[in-house]
This record gives sequence, C-alpha cells and structure tokens, in this order.
Amino acid sequence: MRNLHRFINFLILIAIVAMSFSCSENKELKKVAISPNAFQVKAPMDQVVTRKGIDINFKTFDKNSYKLLELLISGTYGTTVLKAKLDHIRLNIHIPNVISRHAGMLTWELIGNGKTIQKGTFRLLPNTKTLKTMENYVGPRSIISNDRDYTMLVSIPVDSLDNMLPDKTPLIMRHQFKGNITTTTQEITTGFAWQRILAPLTTGRLITGSTMETISSKELVVDVFPDIATAFKISENSNHNYADGSEIITLKTDQIKDRYGNITTDGTLVTFFIKDNLDKRWQTTGSTINGYAFAKALHPQTPSAWTIKGVITGMVESPELNINFQSIIDQIPFTYTENNRITIGPLTSYLGQLVPDGIPISIKLNAKEIILKTKNGIATHSYDTKMIAPGTYNLEIKTLGVTTVKPIILR
Repeated sequence: MRNLHRFINFLILIAIVAMSFSCSENKELKKVAISPNAFQVKAPMDQVVTRKGIDINFKTFDKNSYKLLELLISGTYGTTVLKAKLDHIRLNIHIPNVISRHAGMLTWELIGNGKTIQKGTFRLLPNTKTLKTMENYVGPRSIISNDRDYTMLVSIPVDSLDNMLPDKTPLIMRHQFKGNITTTTQEITTGFAWQRILAPLTTGRLITGSTMETISSKELVVDVFPDIATAFKISENSNHNYADGSEIITLKTDQIKDRYGNITTDGTLVTFFIKDNLDKRWQTTGSTINGYAFAKALHPQTPSAWTIKGVITGMVESPELNINFQSIIDQIPFTYTENNRITIGPLTSYLGQLVPDGIPISIKLNAKEIILKTKNGIATHSYDTKMIAPGTYNLEIKTLGVTTVKPIILR
C-alpha cells in the first residue's frame, strides 16, 4: 500500500514538471520575434476544385516558432483559421475539402504572432472535364399563339462537385414543335445560359431540352394556346317558332377561332344574352367543344320577339340574332253555366293538339284576378255569390298572349 502511494506521488510530480515546462515553453515562444523572412509560403496557383483538399507548403520556415503560425483563408462560403503542421522536415497547412470543393476566389493571409507575414489570392476553378448534371427551367409553361408572346429556357450545368461552369462555356439548347427542331448554341454567363423562344402561330406542345458534352437536361414542355377569339356568328335551331312554352330552342355558335385560324380552347365560356320586346332580359351559357358552343332555352308562352347576342366576356361578341315567336291560338274558347261555373278550353295548339298541362290562365272579374292552370287543355272555376254580389260583370280571360273579354251574369 505504501509503495502505491509513492507511485502516485511520483506521477503527480511528473505532471507538475511537464506543465511547468509547457508554460515556460509557451512563454518563451511568445517572446520570440518572428522575422519577415522566417516563413515563406509557396504561393498557391489557380487550380481545379478537388475533394482531397489543398496542401500549402513553405519554402522556408523556423522550426522553433511554427506553432505561432495561423492561415486566415476566406472564400465563397466564409472565413476560417488553419494551423500549420510539421511533418518531419516539411511544414505545410492543409486546406480541407469543405473549402477546396467550392469554386471561387480564395484570399489567404499568413499570420505569425499577430502580424501578417505574407498574403495572396488564388482561384478554384470548376472542373469542366467531370460534369454532373444539367438543370433546366422553362417559363411560363403556357403561352399564347401570337407574334408577341414568348417563353424562356434557362440551363445551369454543374461539375461533379456542383460548381457552376465558367463564363463563355458553350452548350446546346434545342426546342421542338410539330416535328421541327431548332438548335442553338449559347454561352454561359454568370453560371447560366438562356434563350427566348418565340410563340409559334399555331397551337400545340413545345418541347425543350439542353445538352453539353456527356450531360443532358430533362424534357420540359410548354403548352401553346390560341390567341383571343375573333368575331363569330350565332344561329338557332328549333322545331318551330310557336310560343307554346314547352319547345326547346338550341342556340349555337359557328366555330370560334383566333386570327391565325386556331380553334379556341375547349371549355371557353360563351354567354347568350337574350332580350324580348317587353324589355325582359335573361341569359344562358355554353362551353366550347372543338370551337363550338351550344346552349338551350325554353320557348315563351306569349308571342314575342327575341334579340340574342353571344359574348365571350372580355374578348369578343357576336352580331345580334332576331327570333319571332307567334301565338299557338287565335281565340280562347270558354263556356259559362247558370251555376256560375266557367270552363275555359279545350285549348288546342297549332296542330290541333291539346296544350301542355300547367299553362297559366288569368281570369279577372271585378278587378280581382285569379290564376288557373290547364289540365288536358281545360281549366275551370266557380264563382260564389256569397263572396261576389250577383249582377252583370265583364270577365277578362288572358292566356298564351290572347285576351278575351265577355259579359257574364252571376246569379
């Protein structure tokens, strides 16, 4: 046990002596004045980026004070301080790969004991012999078929360490449209190469790509859409022009195109604005398919004249279309019985067929109006003399645009 205590005391003594020696050595180093010629760096030359780092060697150096050396180096990705290392008879400073793999200008400054001994700059150049990828960007991704619009293709090639290539490096840019391939050579400027691609005058898909030696970009596509539609005409289609309130009329456009003959995009909304001779207004809409738009409307129940206009909002409108609807009846047949019952009809249409159920009929007696609905072409109503005093009245009947006034006697 006593021997163990002696051994521990011996180790403590050695540690104290070593610490004292280290402190005295540092104090001695700090007192050393470094001559400007004590350290001379072999000035680094411009070189290609590398994953291995870069060794900076010395032409002359002082073995006694090299530990006071520091290399301050600044580049694209920041600033760091590096220490010198003595390997047998060679002194160097190793720039790590986190710096040597990024292209750009490096500024270095050799500092000894707080004073600048030597400084300089050198460039890390992209490796144009080991390429990695070609990034392509194109936009806008949809353009209009006219002589004003265009899209732009941008290419960014990089080396194996993701550094952009030097200015004036050539690359090939291509675009294809409907079988025609256009090839141009562009030079890189500040890492990019770009080209404006004018819009073709026909619709379709424009395909782009770039190449450089052994690398190629991905395919990017631009859609070319029609220009603003030009004036179009509208027409109508119906089995007849009678105001029966049940027939469907179809409104349609001719094929809508732009000024270069391109058919307008499917889904373009066309609004048909309708106005009649009574100044009533309404609208119906349709979307284009292959340039044609269709919409439907119900025939009126009274004779009227329609004025219709087709409009693509914010773009173009058609000339007016006029349609006249005529009455399906000339007169209103009705009977009146002694029990004050009125029977209107049967109402028949232009072929002698009964009018559809639900046709409204207005009867007005003593300024009081009642609306009846047809069923099988007939509508009936009975007056109660408890509500209306007996006497002679003028009965007014209106339906389908025809009015009849006849005197009746309530009993």
